[in-house]
Amino acid sequence: MTATLLPVPPAAAEPLVRTAANAVVVPNIGDVRGHLTLPTAGENGTTITWRSSDSHVITPTGEVSRPPAGGKPAKVVLTAEVSRGHRSTTRAFVATVAPLPVEEPLAGYGFFYFTGESSAIGEQIYAAASNGDNPLDFSEVNNGRPILRSSLGELGVRDPFILRSPGGDRFYLLATDLKINGGRGWDAAQRTGSRSIMVWESADLRNWSRQRSVQVSPPTAGNTWAPEAFWDAKRGSYVVYWASKLYAENDPGHTGNSYNRMMYATTRDFVTFSPAKVWIDPGYSVIDSTVIEHNGTYYRYTKDERNNSSTSPCSKFITAEKSTDLLDPDYDFVAECIGKGTSTSPGLSAGEGPTGFKSNTENKWYLFIDEYGGRGYVPFETTDLASGKWTMSTGARLPASPRHGTVLPVTQAELNRLTAPPAPVRADSRGLVAHWPLNGSAADATGHGYDGALAGNATWSDGSLLLRGGHVQLPNNLLTGAAAATVSADVLVDPGQQTPYFLYGFGNTAPDGTGDGYLFSTGDSYRGAIATGNWATEQGVNSGRALPRGVWKNVALTLGNGVEVLYLDGVEVARKTGVTTKPSDLGGGITTANQLGRSVYAADKPFLGRMKNVRLHNRALSGAEVAALSGTAGPR
Repeated sequence: MTATLLPVPPAAAEPLVRTAANAVVVPNIGDVRGHLTLPTAGENGTTITWRSSDSHVITPTGEVSRPPAGGKPAKVVLTAEVSRGHRSTTRAFVATVAPLPVEEPLAGYGFFYFTGESSAIGEQIYAAASNGDNPLDFSEVNNGRPILRSSLGELGVRDPFILRSPGGDRFYLLATDLKINGGRGWDAAQRTGSRSIMVWESADLRNWSRQRSVQVSPPTAGNTWAPEAFWDAKRGSYVVYWASKLYAENDPGHTGNSYNRMMYATTRDFVTFSPAKVWIDPGYSVIDSTVIEHNGTYYRYTKDERNNSSTSPCSKFITAEKSTDLLDPDYDFVAECIGKGTSTSPGLSAGEGPTGFKSNTENKWYLFIDEYGGRGYVPFETTDLASGKWTMSTGARLPASPRHGTVLPVTQAELNRLTAPPAPVRADSRGLVAHWPLNGSAADATGHGYDGALAGNATWSDGSLLLRGGHVQLPNNLLTGAAAATVSADVLVDPGQQTPYFLYGFGNTAPDGTGDGYLFSTGDSYRGAIATGNWATEQGVNSGRALPRGVWKNVALTLGNGVEVLYLDGVEVARKTGVTTKPSDLGGGITTANQLGRSVYAADKPFLGRMKNVRLHNRALSGAEVAALSGTAGPR
């Protein structure tokens, strides 16, 4: 059914057009490193046409030609004309187009993966780096702890895939939005699972954008698994592909039977995607496609997901196909049963999640196949992609428990950045790292740039942040290098709040804390803690009294020199000595998933209430200093 555009009186048309023009967004406009998405439809039924001040650099349809390596950034004015009927207005955007990077030789490999659902923190993003230019020898980074954690969606991320842009200096990391550990189980995950993918961006493999969730699957999909992407020069866009079970239009509850197909959509920026279409549908379940391109031929590797039977002897293993068109609906068969052992060669018990890449030094390709339920990733190699013959590699030293991920060839500089510890955070002379007033903005008032972003059910109301199951995402690594810390916040706890709950979290936040640390304040006894290992073994300082509800209170926690102190409205209410953990110990020095107002302990017990004036210091404030901060709380 086509929507009818109702006529708008002229007096009302101009505000509608202006509002639509103000709502136009062009991702990455200040740092252009690839083609742009220039929208042609706007709010309020408006249409958008574009003009470029230099179409040799950026065309009116968003194609970008970057300045050569060593050149200066190019400034281009893009003008959007927003129209509805006879009314129109314009809005100008200044695009800064970065020059191409200086080409550097590949000198090693980065490995991005998750470790499985047996651990509470296994379904997060881990990384390893090759030892030298050896594609079979890796060491874990960040002491084997996650480098990125999900604070959106289902709070777990699996199957991470990373790719380099065609320009060479932007990386996109995609992942499945799924948490099986503590989740609803595999059947629910394929009927009413997430229809979104998780996305991070980086220009250097060291500094990552804030996580974002992008819905790519249609309402008929029950899941969105193992997203990968490939740059398609022919179409001038990335092709993103993933597995989904599709259910009938008349089955909105997804109660019927279905099977996984490979879906795809196109994008230029991993923000705006075309409608999803089916890419592979052999009539039975297939998942986990990956692509290797060589001399204009695309080699596609996909898991045959059928149950084992005499009629499908290659089920639960990898099938190879090829085509000269990435989106060809009919690839040519190359081989099947890849990864399965024979009478003359060893193999896997089953295989999925293939990731393929070319050696930096030889005419050889590697295909790492995930032996789920077994060893995790096992490497195979070939010198002839067209043959379909892969031999299990020998002498490999991979990270502990690597599961479905990606190996990415990198330069020496990128390898160095991947393995380097994060830089210490900035703080002013008083040790203030960040101050989030939360009075209508999640910006950091210190000017250090540690701005937050609202996620989920979080809104501004009456000069504070109203939380109803949402939270504020904060930058990663806010405790890096800190020997001490103070966290304070003005909070109003809703009378209907369930326990336990978290007011704020800094550090690698796992529900049980296994293998990680967590600086938190939680629950009706307004307990503050520095937790390592199983948090129940070191519950930290505890006032033993319930946090009043329905009124504004200032809660502060300090840690330094082995002493942890909890304050309520500037008055000390509890103290613990002999605390051995420092803030910088949390997460091995890389503390991720920093957030305000989200329960990580139990997703069904989110923080309900209000929050403002959150401050983070890199030292333990004195009682007098905390008392001074408590005066910023609202009416009691």
